[in-house]
Amino acid sequence: MKKEDLIPACLQLIQIDLSFRASLRAAMPIQSHRFFDDIESSGMFLPNGMLTPAAHSLIKALNLALPVVEKILSTRPPKQISKRASSYRAGVENRRAAHSKARKEPAPGLMKRAGSLARAIGSETKAIAHKRPKLTPEQVAARLAICGSCDQLRSNRTCAKCGCFVDAKARFRSQGCPLRKWPAVSAG
Repeated sequence: MKKEDLIPACLQLIQIDLSFRASLRAAMPIQSHRFFDDIESSGMFLPNGMLTPAAHSLIKALNLALPVVEKILSTRPPKQISKRASSYRAGVENRRAAHSKARKEPAPGLMKRAGSLARAIGSETKAIAHKRPKLTPEQVAARLAICGSCDQLRSNRTCAKCGCFVDAKARFRSQGCPLRKWPAVSAG
């Protein structure tokens, strides 16, 4: 069994084999169990084909507990491990290709992004001065969830349409989505 096949094979089996997922979870350190719960609720992949934050966290936990992963996988034939790893890698390549196809327009350039940031900061300063209501954590989470499922979200967490870092823009009450998926907060 090749070391480089362990995590990809494990991720493939987590997706398709519930008994494997249960046995792996039982063998993993207790602090990693929440990542399995997160995978159960949100899945491994976003609609745009990228890994969910839960999947990234699970991969980190699996890497930290590699001997456990190896022990669980050692109950399976080495050929099956290699096949599952290849299948997972092929899926990754297919998702990357689909994600690249979805990005038709080039990302906004640095100057446009800098100008957009300056306007956003100016708008947010005015919103503070006019005492517009702050965004609640729930509003920010809802905005980020919308961005997370958007096909314009790039792997570096920027929007392909406006070039903004979505984690920052979603917190600005004065800003809205350029695709009108979520609005700016109006004066209240």
